Amino acid sequence: MPLENVTINRICLHEVHRRSDAGGVVRPTYGTGLLALSQEALGAFRSRVVAAFKSTAQCMEMAIREYGDGSVITNGVHLVSAADPDFVQHSRVFADALANAQGSRQIPGGLMVVFDGTLGHPATSFFGLMKAELHEGFIKTNDLQARFVSDLFLSPKTKLYKIGLFVSNGLNPRPNLPDGWAAVVYDSAMTASQRDNAATYFHSTFLGLDVPANAAQQVKKFFEQTRAFIRATDLPEEQKVDLYNGLYTYLKLDRGNTIQTSRFAETYMDDVLAEDYIRHMRQQRFPDGAVAKDITEISGNLRLRKFKFPRAITLTGPPDAVRDLVTVEAINGEDGAAWTQITIRGRIEAQE
Repeated sequence: MPLENVTINRICLHEVHRRSDAGGVVRPTYGTGLLALSQEALGAFRSRVVAAFKSTAQCMEMAIREYGDGSVITNGVHLVSAADPDFVQHSRVFADALANAQGSRQIPGGLMVVFDGTLGHPATSFFGLMKAELHEGFIKTNDLQARFVSDLFLSPKTKLYKIGLFVSNGLNPRPNLPDGWAAVVYDSAMTASQRDNAATYFHSTFLGLDVPANAAQQVKKFFEQTRAFIRATDLPEEQKVDLYNGLYTYLKLDRGNTIQTSRFAETYMDDVLAEDYIRHMRQQRFPDGAVAKDITEISGNLRLRKFKFPRAITLTGPPDAVRDLVTVEAINGEDGAAWTQITIRGRIEAQE
């Protein structure tokens, strides 16, 4: 979910602590005012948020599960319209909620960063909730010495933070929640191959979000629209075969728990084709962010790869076997006719 035209209006910090030795919740340390930043510092904060939500495997659009009184989305909608003093006071509820959601001493403390602003064209309101973990580092002094500090956060190379972003569609300032709002999560613990690393306490317990229930439909759309794109290209047949093989491999054999257009493009396409493909998928309104890989609606399609030729000749096989054993090449036949040469690295085992 790339963010465009982002403006940060207000930021407030609270500190959430690790649970006590006895396992109890430690009361957060609350900020007393809005965070006052220079234009350079505010630009750096904005750049961290924008960079996090570029099309990476560490973002996922979520379904809003909890939207009643006391929920994050309800409190956030009130926060966006609050005056500055009320913003600071009201934002404490998020620090309290995060402290309660962190159900184990194994979960470190950190800063609860509450912020709001506008994004998009035309601009619409959003609010964001970030947990930023503290880490150690050195600061260069004016006399070229160094000072060690243990409370750094939001360093660009040390992405120890998670962000929940709630974005209004701008059509109704007070909709029947959760209508009119979308949620997307960035978690530095996510990887393309191991989504289970993502901290569920943050997006589920704290934010009240779930992986979308329509993930199977999204994956089906990904499969169908990617095939349509490959079919419509003017690439040689051999390259189309490679792309089709890549699609089946990505969906059936790849061990990742999510799919994403940019990841598929980076893995199986050159830069020019990848750009065209990503543009095509955006035109089809497929999400830029990661989608949970639920293949239940296309499991039958993924069972076999099929090549159809004139007069009902068909070559069929499991995708991994086709990828490993079959080579397909377009050649010139008699009188310049288009023929296909198929090489199978194996002998005939049976005939019917």
